[in-house]
Amino acid sequence: MGVIGKRVAYYPGCSLEGAARAYDISTRIVAKELGLELDYLEDYNCCGAMESKNVTFMGTMLLNARNMSLARKQGHNVIVAPCNGCSFSLQRAEYFLETDKAVYDKVNALLREGGVDPLDQIPQTYHILEWFYHEAGPQKVKEKTRKPLRGLKVANYYGCLYTRPHFYARTYAHAGGQDEDARPRKRETADDDEHPYYMNALLEAAGAVSVEFEPMHTQCCGGPHSLSDEMVSEKFVMMILQTAKRNGADIIATECPLCHASLEMYRHRLMMKGVPDVDVPVAYFTQLLGLAFGYSANDVKLKDNLSDPLPVLKRLGLA
Repeated sequence: MGVIGKRVAYYPGCSLEGAARAYDISTRIVAKELGLELDYLEDYNCCGAMESKNVTFMGTMLLNARNMSLARKQGHNVIVAPCNGCSFSLQRAEYFLETDKAVYDKVNALLREGGVDPLDQIPQTYHILEWFYHEAGPQKVKEKTRKPLRGLKVANYYGCLYTRPHFYARTYAHAGGQDEDARPRKRETADDDEHPYYMNALLEAAGAVSVEFEPMHTQCCGGPHSLSDEMVSEKFVMMILQTAKRNGADIIATECPLCHASLEMYRHRLMMKGVPDVDVPVAYFTQLLGLAFGYSANDVKLKDNLSDPLPVLKRLGLA
């Protein structure tokens, strides 16, 4: 524990100040309870995770380098992001800036040209889940739990980009085992790329029961393809929801706003079509931790979710 730092630059990305406001609010609650400090990244820009990475490599590098420069200006060597797409995009830029001097030099030249401070140091990016796990951990969550999530069966859905590709995310390559060679660039905080467990561990510490959910726990939800190929996205979501439901889950927990939106949107669509075993609500893992810490359903903005988890939580006496 304690290898990242208790005070970090907080990159909320585009969605947490809009559709995923509930994730932002519950994240701030959890951080405060765990004794951690989020320093909001002022004047940040979009990371380009979906919009630009397939169009302009250098443009995407520059978008993320500007955010890194802002973090350095605020005195930080670490950025945390609550979104899989944002953490992926920042970690991807970190990888190329760190390993390709030509990219690093070009990006710094472009930053100077745009009136932005060049990077004197490349900040490391972590997903918010990694930060909570390593700077607080299950023990701290257990200590802070006032209303345990007893009886709540949770399918922990990580999505595809939290652990992939492992040389960007610095997750362990499971096939190689958890040794030095399997840990990209020697990051000490690596989760497992095939069998991530940080979310399981934190929610279990709060009293929840994790249901068997592999291999759907890292299956793509089809979020990036929701507009271009609805049939594929719908099929992906159907498999995820049905696996969770048939394995006894009361609720799906996630740590990505795009995954959250995709699961909820297609859940409603599938229910309207009469598809069986898809009626399982979705919540952010931080909302569930907030409930366990004694906050109300209103405090963690559960009603902001498209699917309503309140009936399940009320039945179990958790809301």
